[in-house]
Amino acid sequence: MKDSIPLQDNIDESLPTNKFQIFLEIVVVFAPLYLSLIISESIGSDHVTLGRNIVLLGGPLTFLGLIISLLLFWGAARRRGASWSDFGVTRPKSWLRTVLKSLGVALVVFASVKLVISPITDALVSMGFEPRDMSRFGYLTGSLPNLIINLVIMWITAAFLEELMWRGYLMNRLVDLQGRQTKLAWAIALVVSAAIFGLAHFIQGPIGVFWTGAIGLVFGLSYLAVGRNLWPLILAHGLIDTLDFIGHYFGG
Repeated sequence: MKDSIPLQDNIDESLPTNKFQIFLEIVVVFAPLYLSLIISESIGSDHVTLGRNIVLLGGPLTFLGLIISLLLFWGAARRRGASWSDFGVTRPKSWLRTVLKSLGVALVVFASVKLVISPITDALVSMGFEPRDMSRFGYLTGSLPNLIINLVIMWITAAFLEELMWRGYLMNRLVDLQGRQTKLAWAIALVVSAAIFGLAHFIQGPIGVFWTGAIGLVFGLSYLAVGRNLWPLILAHGLIDTLDFIGHYFGG
């Protein structure tokens, strides 16, 4: 049984793969999402109202931008004849081992936050920087329906799609952009992808950009440590955000 599912049966080896076109592909894939985030922030659209005080966290334009970026990502992958394994989405040989790895990743993230990231952000706040703007998560406080529906959406968008797009796709294409799979190329891809990931959370303010960028760095390191398999990261990301959402539900 194969571990990867080709996105296209026939690979056109004549397709150009020069650095400019790889760079252009990355820009085209992410442009709709980032533009939608900027526009949503400028017009103050940060949620979708479903009625009966139920809301989805994230503006309608943001969801539209994400869908367009996913379609462009899918089209670029098909055109290159890429397989799911190119992005780290392969069938685990052991789900138990994968779950254990995900718990390890989650522990590393929690330790990094406790020992490194939080002390730095606390120091920056004491210097006059505004704390992370987490007001949009106020919709979760005391509302079980909002908690449940946003947990479902989070597992799809944050846990799966963020890891697929920023770690599975972006890190690998940034290495392709450099032409060689060297340790230096992966280190550069790691730092650049983490920075781009942080910028996607600018709605949380400068501290939020630093915070999520640092978290992205830890996830990127974990991606390399587990052999560039996304499943431990997806499960760890979902677990961490689930605990975070539950904390907001209880007013934390």
